[in-house]
Amino acid sequence: MNFLHLIVWFKRLAWLLVIYTILRVLFVVFNLYAFQNLGFGAIGESFLVGLPFDLSAIFISNSLLTLCSLLPFRFVDTPRYQVFLKYLYWIPNIVFFWINIADFEYYKFIGRRTIFDVFGIIRDIGQQAFNLMGAYWYLLLIWGVVSYLFIKGTPTTARINMVRVYAENDVIFRNKYVKVAVWVLTLGISIIVFRGGFQEKPLRINQAFSQHNNRLGNLALNTTFTFLTTIDAKGTEKVNFFNETEKQLAGRIQRARGFNIDAANIGGRPQQNVVVIILESFAREYMGYKNGYKGYTPFLDSLATGGVFYENCFANGRESIIAMPAITSAIPQLIDEPFITTSYQSNNFYGLGNMLEKANYSSSFFHAARNGSMGFEGFSQQAGFGRYCGMDQYPAQLLKRDFDNNWGIFDEPYLQYFAGELSKETKPFVSCVFTISSHHPYTIPAQYTGRFPKGTADVHESIGYTDYALRRFFETAAKQPWYKNTLFIITADHTQMNTEPAYASALGEYRVPLILFHPDQQQLNGLRRVARPGKVCQHTDIMPTILDYLHLEQAGVLPFGESVFAPTQGMALHYNSQVARLVTKIDNKNLVYFEMSADDKVKAFDARNQQEVKIKNGQVYADKLKAFIQFYRNGLIENSWLFTD
Repeated sequence: MNFLHLIVWFKRLAWLLVIYTILRVLFVVFNLYAFQNLGFGAIGESFLVGLPFDLSAIFISNSLLTLCSLLPFRFVDTPRYQVFLKYLYWIPNIVFFWINIADFEYYKFIGRRTIFDVFGIIRDIGQQAFNLMGAYWYLLLIWGVVSYLFIKGTPTTARINMVRVYAENDVIFRNKYVKVAVWVLTLGISIIVFRGGFQEKPLRINQAFSQHNNRLGNLALNTTFTFLTTIDAKGTEKVNFFNETEKQLAGRIQRARGFNIDAANIGGRPQQNVVVIILESFAREYMGYKNGYKGYTPFLDSLATGGVFYENCFANGRESIIAMPAITSAIPQLIDEPFITTSYQSNNFYGLGNMLEKANYSSSFFHAARNGSMGFEGFSQQAGFGRYCGMDQYPAQLLKRDFDNNWGIFDEPYLQYFAGELSKETKPFVSCVFTISSHHPYTIPAQYTGRFPKGTADVHESIGYTDYALRRFFETAAKQPWYKNTLFIITADHTQMNTEPAYASALGEYRVPLILFHPDQQQLNGLRRVARPGKVCQHTDIMPTILDYLHLEQAGVLPFGESVFAPTQGMALHYNSQVARLVTKIDNKNLVYFEMSADDKVKAFDARNQQEVKIKNGQVYADKLKAFIQFYRNGLIENSWLFTD
């Protein structure tokens, strides 16, 4: 090693810092919708906040290069070794450029930077590889251009003769002790940058959110950092905010378990069927109802008008794989990884199928995608559903006609199939269906080309198609004998592309519809009498709501949700990029949210302007958020959610 080697190594890492800054600029360009309400000053600040994360990512991903570049041996000067170093520099970094570039679009789906848990759905990605490359060819083009510029701009020692001449005249570096000292010092500095500074613990993902805005935090991060720092994630670690047992914690966070629903003269007698419809990517902003514009969902709007519509409903996450356990088992995500893909997925819990089986309900789960997609088939069995129907169970003679050549069966034929299968169910029944057509690449059947508004985002046309498919389902269902004895619950798994400024906010990206509809007028009137349509609610409230409506025992239901009929102001839980959030109303008026940061401090924010505020009795909510996290994480580790006395 000589002084020039040190300079070349430094310049190579500095060149990477330039590339990462370019990638961050492109990330902003591709996701302008997400930052439209935040201002250039805040965006500029996030670039500065992101510097330590870029440096840490660069030093982590180039740690082997650093070691090999600065070895205090003469063979480092040889041309062959210098060629080896160039490829050691190029290959890993070009790979990491790709995962950053892929996030230009993937961020729109999940609302955070990609982490290592993406391998949990690698099978689904692999099945769609060619379709994804066709849809996102421009990302491959950007990758190629960035990689070309990176290689062309690489500082090298191709001037090997110059290196040798310099080395021969490099008086300082002739001293082997100086060489070793410089080598040790450089490695020491590298380790400090690798860790993100001198602090006791290494730099963490959630430290990017010092600006108190999830979107700016994700802008400050880079995907290399989030990916590499979650490779060895062990699920979670215990926390001890309160010196209490799981039972005591459950009491601290226990949600209301409904009320005397008999007073509303609804539910359970005769035993009602329940159908839960989960619409792929149906953000609340796509509706016209209560939004002041036309929207893309005329039929869903009519259900909202004719049923009970909860205007402050939030998904618990930004991915389908998070929605599944939340809706069917009242399990949110309060760690970095979705419950379905964690090592704790075999823990004990009660799902909707388990709970209703005690009341002699038959149960089924329908998913229009391939069997095994996102682990839904296995999880539905864990949640107690007696029957799972995926694409493998769809009539073979119809498969060629109805397959969308991407994920599964088009929504219209699949919902018709679903209606027919419900007529075969043993009564009473509970059944869930998960649609797919409004998932990227938003394919609709050829015969409907031009029928639905294109809108201003790629997803809008498919939203119109799925809304039409939903209308056709209800037309068919209305002719079935079970229809008038069935409660329908309609929601979405998560939001999607944002185009309306009113929804470009920390909470807007979680707003989904929640509609309760019953064809029987007496039942519907009863629902309206007990409804609190302005309360805050979430996916984990759906299972307790069903049990409350059916007059069934709720012992064993996890305390992360409550019946929407309960006379409370409600709450919702989110977790994104290591920031936990509790959403509620203060005095049944204004929406506020509490966020716990890396230092375990909880701050309150006004949802209207996303500014920090002081809340009377705010510590009560802060403690509740911490209690939720402690119950969730410690219960996962100890498999003690279903505690015993």
